[in-house]
Amino acid sequence: MQKPSLNYDYIAPEYNERYPTSQPSERGKALLNLARQVKAQKALEVGSGTGFWLNFLHSEVQGIYGLDFSMGMLQQARKQPAPLRLSRGNAVHLPYRSQSFDLVYCVDAIHHFGDYKTFIKEGFRILQPGGALAIFGGDPHDGKDDWYVYEYFDTVYETDLLRFPSSEKISDALQEAGFQNISRQTVEHILNVYVGEDVLNDPFLKQNATSQLALLSEEMYQAGLRRIQQALADARARNEKLVFRSEIFVQAILGYKSK
Repeated sequence: MQKPSLNYDYIAPEYNERYPTSQPSERGKALLNLARQVKAQKALEVGSGTGFWLNFLHSEVQGIYGLDFSMGMLQQARKQPAPLRLSRGNAVHLPYRSQSFDLVYCVDAIHHFGDYKTFIKEGFRILQPGGALAIFGGDPHDGKDDWYVYEYFDTVYETDLLRFPSSEKISDALQEAGFQNISRQTVEHILNVYVGEDVLNDPFLKQNATSQLALLSEEMYQAGLRRIQQALADARARNEKLVFRSEIFVQAILGYKSK
């Protein structure tokens, strides 16, 4: 079965709506701490999207680079306040010299890269000795996440299992590529609980806010919305309040290139 693809040029203008503006990001803090740990002078985000995560490094890293295949995303990233050095390219053919960076990372993106093993090997190649590769994201294979979208929208969970490599496979690929001191830890626990009709205000329920829903046809997306609305109507008829949970455990899988 072929992995589905997504046109990020189309969804780029609305993509940042998924990020809250009123609360700090634990992923951002972990990323900043890692940059300090390896004393990064040059850092690269692969699948940099709108440049949201690159901004976290502005105060710590002199050279901030972003690579994305989507021109629409790159256009959005150019609006960021940080001085980003952006390029269009493919994650499995990184257009940089060997031993160019102290830190290479991706956030919620490795499932878009296709051959994730080749990306990891490319990350090893362009890292300087002592540098780190960090892969941030969820793992639908471990069964920890509890996301109501999986329940109400057909094929979304099955598609995620197809798209996402498991944490174990990523760790194995890091080892095969030559990385050392490989670790895996939860860096952010996202818990959003919506009661009743409040779920309709969830920014992640917009079709273009997340790849899981953007991959659906308009018909399948609308069918999922109708299921939610029907569940709400049934709960009202029982004089009950329906609870919708979004509980996601974001992991950071790290590997270091020996000095």
